[in-house]
Amino acid sequence: MKVVNPATEEIIADLKEDNTSSLQQKFEKLKHGQKKWNAVQLKERVVILKKFSVLLKENIEELARVLTSEVGKPLQQSRNEVNGACTRIKWLTENAEKYLSDEVMNEDANIKEVIHYEALGVICNISAWNYPYLVGTNVFVPALLAGNAVMYKP
Repeated sequence: MKVVNPATEEIIADLKEDNTSSLQQKFEKLKHGQKKWNAVQLKERVVILKKFSVLLKENIEELARVLTSEVGKPLQQSRNEVNGACTRIKWLTENAEKYLSDEVMNEDANIKEVIHYEALGVICNISAWNYPYLVGTNVFVPALLAGNAVMYKP
C-alpha cells in the first residue's frame, strides 16, 4: 500500500498490507498482552497514558509535519489535531477512575447490585483518514484505560 502526499503526489511510504495470517498473529499477541495489561492497576495505566500525551507534545512538530504530508491539511490544523488529542487524553485520564469505578445500584439487607466494568479484550480501530489522532484517541485511550489491548489500523 502506497502512502501518497496528496499535495505533491510524492510517495511517502510503501507499506506492507496485512492479510488474514498477519492479522491473526497480531491478534494472538494482543490477546496474550491484554491479560498482562489488564493486571496493571488503573492508576499506573493513567500514568502511562499521560506520558504518551507528553510525548505527543514533545514531538508535535514532527507529528504535525507527517500528518500534513499524509492527509493534506494545513500544518496548523495538524498541530491543532495533536493538541486536541492531548486535551482528550487529559480529560479521559483525569476522569477514568470516576467512570470505571464500580457503581452500586441497589443495596439492602439481602442483596447488593453492582455494575462492575471489565475489559472486553482486544479492540481494533479502523480510523477515519482525516482525523486519525482525534478519532483514534477517542477509541484507544478509553479502551486502554479499561484494560483492553488495542490494535490500531490507520
